[in-house]
Amino acid sequence: MQPTTPNTASPDLSEAMADAGLKPGRSPVPVLLPDGALVFRVRAERLRTLAKDHPLQDWLEFVALISDAQADISARDLPQWVEDSPATAWLDDFAALTAGIKDLVPTPAQQALAENDPQDIHDIAARLLEGRLKGQDLALAPFIVAALQVAWTRHAASQQAEDIHVQSREGGCPVCGSAPVASMIHIGMESGGLRYLHCSLCNTAWHHVRTTCVACGEDKGLSYRLIEELGTAVRAETCDCCHSYLKQVMADKAPGAEPLADDLAMLALDILLAEDGYQPLGVNPFLLLADEDGDDAEQPDG
Repeated sequence: MQPTTPNTASPDLSEAMADAGLKPGRSPVPVLLPDGALVFRVRAERLRTLAKDHPLQDWLEFVALISDAQADISARDLPQWVEDSPATAWLDDFAALTAGIKDLVPTPAQQALAENDPQDIHDIAARLLEGRLKGQDLALAPFIVAALQVAWTRHAASQQAEDIHVQSREGGCPVCGSAPVASMIHIGMESGGLRYLHCSLCNTAWHHVRTTCVACGEDKGLSYRLIEELGTAVRAETCDCCHSYLKQVMADKAPGAEPLADDLAMLALDILLAEDGYQPLGVNPFLLLADEDGDDAEQPDG
């Protein structure tokens, strides 16, 4: 028997695959499910690293404190309420989280937590998930976000990756349907060089081919923007076809990089792209800004 020659990709195909972060003979893992305690612990550490001498130092350290509480809750023995839907279990997580953190947060936050009403908490959560926060919601919103993330991350971690189907042309998380907070070019044996979108709510990561717009699927008109003096670990992929953008975290350029933390610390890039008319595709739930009259709030995140 004559030995056969392995099929090899053409030069053009090889170049296209390299641009997309793919390698011949390797199939990307479609979905990476989270380890809740680890996700939040890594996030807290990264936020504190980024906070040093940062214009948003106080806010980054505040979110790090919340991430610590999320990690603590996620590492505990599974409570009875985990059998409930995350749509209801988060209320118990909210109670547990705020009980452990209330004495550590600034005085205004302590007052908001002391005066909260269960119905108000439920209503704020509904508005938050619908993207229509009011100005008066902002004091409690970070704690509600944190509880929702704990509940939905626990839910995601309980799933079987092989049972989750990823729609390549849909930007929503395949587990909970939420928008990504950012994308990340991974490192490591399993997913090195591949792009994954990271969920803003349940922390699931799902593969999306590089050099293809996450919003419209076009591979033309893409460019990459960054602010060099702030480093090269975070850039934005902009699309001139649909005028959207999504921030991209380059893990090889920043040891310990974490999508939500690095996205949050790069607010300056969002401001720059907004001035140029691009719309964010990503949502960072910890970037909650009230409008000028204080009645409503929006999420200008990528």
